[in-house]
Amino acid sequence: MYIMTNRYKHSGATGDLIYSLPIVQHTGGGAFYLHLNQMDWIGQHYYGSAPAPFHQGRMTQRDFEYMRSFMAAQPYVTYFGVMEPTIEITHNLDRFRPLFVGHPANYLDLYAQVHSVDPELMYTPWITVPAPKIIEGRPIVVNRTARWVGATPCPVWADLKAQGGEERAVFVGLPEEYTAFRTATGWDIPHYQTQTMLELAEVIAGAETFIGNQSQAYALAVGLGVNDIILEARVDMPLARNECYFPKFPNIRYV
Repeated sequence: MYIMTNRYKHSGATGDLIYSLPIVQHTGGGAFYLHLNQMDWIGQHYYGSAPAPFHQGRMTQRDFEYMRSFMAAQPYVTYFGVMEPTIEITHNLDRFRPLFVGHPANYLDLYAQVHSVDPELMYTPWITVPAPKIIEGRPIVVNRTARWVGATPCPVWADLKAQGGEERAVFVGLPEEYTAFRTATGWDIPHYQTQTMLELAEVIAGAETFIGNQSQAYALAVGLGVNDIILEARVDMPLARNECYFPKFPNIRYV
């Protein structure tokens, strides 16, 4: 049974929030509040500059609505609402940010350290979806965003294309990401468009393999425990300092 009196707060971004959910799960669960319109302040306060373009101005009411059905599907989240000044928070999930500067460890280990949770508890799937969506004939789900990727795609895309992966894959993500993916990799695969985070999670939950870069979709794949995950790791820092490098997960490969 989850405790009703716990009140959690997070400011985003979406992937950061997904990686915080094991803390909610393993500290009793409860109400979860999204602190809106904080991403630009976070960039200035913790990193001394505006956040990366894909984070600027984010975590709006629109983002909240996009996340609502996904958060309601998690059994340890008893309520999902917008943060207000009168709400007394018991667990501030943004507390990981001072330790996050400089990327000394991955998200899961940092959250566990800050909230005194056994780190081993963080390494089991923590996301639930009511109905995984299996795309007939397309067991490989692909997502590639503009985040932290090099000007030239890493060789894995050409290698997988040569191995027949293109014929078994489907893309999830924004229309502009789909167009950029096809241009960059030469893959010609269908685009399965989703409208909410829950819909996106359901498609990823139905995958046998997920391939992508650091993104919300990758965070969902990790949290869902997809059997085979291939991450195109960010190119601007060593893999060991990548906040999405989870060596304790044997189902993730890094390229």
